[in-house]
Amino acid sequence: MIEKPIEIQALTAGPANQVLWLKGRTESYIFKWLRHSQRFGLDRSAEFELQQQLAATGLAPDVIALDPAQWVLQRYVEGTPMNSFALGQTEKLKVTAQALALVHQQQPAWQGTTLWQKCDAYAAKLGGAISSQLLQFKQALKSNRAQVLCHFDLAFAHILVNQKLTIVDWEYAGWGDRLTDIASSIEINQLDDPSADALCHYYRQYSDTVIDNHELNDHRLFVRWLNQQWTTLLNQE
Repeated sequence: MIEKPIEIQALTAGPANQVLWLKGRTESYIFKWLRHSQRFGLDRSAEFELQQQLAATGLAPDVIALDPAQWVLQRYVEGTPMNSFALGQTEKLKVTAQALALVHQQQPAWQGTTLWQKCDAYAAKLGGAISSQLLQFKQALKSNRAQVLCHFDLAFAHILVNQKLTIVDWEYAGWGDRLTDIASSIEINQLDDPSADALCHYYRQYSDTVIDNHELNDHRLFVRWLNQQWTTLLNQE
């Protein structure tokens, strides 16, 4: 049983979720209505299986109950979203780099989808020239790097800052190239070139991984293209 809430507050959320903060006297919870799962090819059962594994490490909120077709209830995590936190840009970039490195270091026993599988689902829905464009990106971004766990939506707003880092909104997470994840964070946070360079510098400090700017730019082009397809899917009736 959970504690009966004494106040319910709607929180700002993206198109894939509607989020309510259920405030209790001693415990609070986050309730999400799950939207557009089929449209974006989101496997909600897999998403929250991953989240529960990461919750054991403190990296994600604990899942209490779930109906994969409709909603999820998770424990409220004390922390301030970094987009509303009184941090300077340099500190935000350091924390984001640390968060990216932490995600990429995780090795959950999780057989979730890869990014390319998610892209294939987009292409199947959109048809036309999208499949051939996707094939070109697959060929251009081939790499011998090992696939790592990626968040693929690491906005400042998805990083909660307190005594430790907690990352929320794992619906687009999957196995992929770390450069795509870094590129996604650069694009979603609308970083200018000096900030993008600084993010890569701090990422190297946390992961001991050197980022090739030429390769990263190729991944940024792909992420921009992918975001366009996502927007097209969102606007489809």
